[in-house]
Amino acid sequence: MKVPVLNTGRPSFWRDRDPRVKWLTFLLFLALIYIAPDWRWMAGAVLVGAGVAASARAPMGWLALMLLIHAPTILALVVIPMLGQDFAFNAEFEFGLRLSLGWIAAILIGVGLFSTMEIDELVEGLSGLGLPHGAAFVVGYAFVLIYLSLSDLAQIMDSMRLKGMTLAANRPISFLRNVPRLFIPALLTIMRRGGAMTAALETRGFGKTIASPDRVALDVWDWIVVAAALLANTAALTARLGLW
Repeated sequence: MKVPVLNTGRPSFWRDRDPRVKWLTFLLFLALIYIAPDWRWMAGAVLVGAGVAASARAPMGWLALMLLIHAPTILALVVIPMLGQDFAFNAEFEFGLRLSLGWIAAILIGVGLFSTMEIDELVEGLSGLGLPHGAAFVVGYAFVLIYLSLSDLAQIMDSMRLKGMTLAANRPISFLRNVPRLFIPALLTIMRRGGAMTAALETRGFGKTIASPDRVALDVWDWIVVAAALLANTAALTARLGLW
């Protein structure tokens, strides 16, 4: 079992955008989840997210993995309430539906945008938005640690299968029963990764004062993307306040 690579290096419209713009777009969308007045805005955001993921040529494996992780939230907030005998489309259900759709859109947009950036671009983008250099390094290498941890977990699952443990998606009950047995080896592996990651951070200059690099000016398309994101948030806030 192999974890798919997030940054595939495929050329796309989003790969040519400035890392600062990609981060700002993603952060503005996270704000939009809570600003949007109702679930219909988030349904539209899912369509936009699908367009971003498609135009960014995002890896399907990562999209499927992140959506699978999000599946229990959808079940708890949307599917199970809908199956109840006393189901009503009230404010509580509408909030759960809006949140679920919002995070689906966030996954589509996030995976789409982050799949077009190298680790150094992730760090540079955050630094360009004003985040302290050390904090930007931590966020950037958290992505590396997550990927390496998933790769290690995939190897552990393969070794467990060789020992006779059932870890197949087509047998969900056995899968869920055996998942806790993965926790200890996975935790030990991640802890061992910590030392290596610390050494990598120090090698790459973590904690040192780094001169700010010369920023490349944003091009027309970068400004259009930022303007569209700001316009969406402004429209949502205006609608939420009843001014539109």
